[in-house]
Amino acid sequence: MTRGLRIKCLAVVIGLATLTAILHADQIPLGNWVRRPTKDGGSATMLVEGAGTGQKLTFKVAVANGGTATMVVTTQFDGKDATVFVDGKPSGETMAISKVDDHHTTNVIKMNGNPFVTQKSELSSDGKVIKTESTPMVSGAQGGVEYWDKK
Repeated sequence: MTRGLRIKCLAVVIGLATLTAILHADQIPLGNWVRRPTKDGGSATMLVEGAGTGQKLTFKVAVANGGTATMVVTTQFDGKDATVFVDGKPSGETMAISKVDDHHTTNVIKMNGNPFVTQKSELSSDGKVIKTESTPMVSGAQGGVEYWDKK
């Protein structure tokens, strides 16, 4: 490979790295997040990974029997229903996550096609805390406010 071709390849790699950083800057910061303890003592973690032009969100949630369940959803932040997998199997749940701006998203969670919770999330200006407000759409669905801290 000639010196000129190496320089051109390096320029392309630097350009792609810069573009990737710009594309991911307006999404959830990548890495591990921990939900602050809830009133019932429930705990959860979230791993955010890049997935093409979107992101893959992997939640580890404590369940009643003392174990954990793993929930995975891949979103493009386009408001389209994305299948939620629980322990590797489709759960009947979908999330339709939309980007509002660089620090806000909305989400409609459906079970078997029926909306049951809406969410509004806000990323703090320093990128270290996500505040999520959940509003039930059916009786029995859980609502409230939760906070996720970047680790």
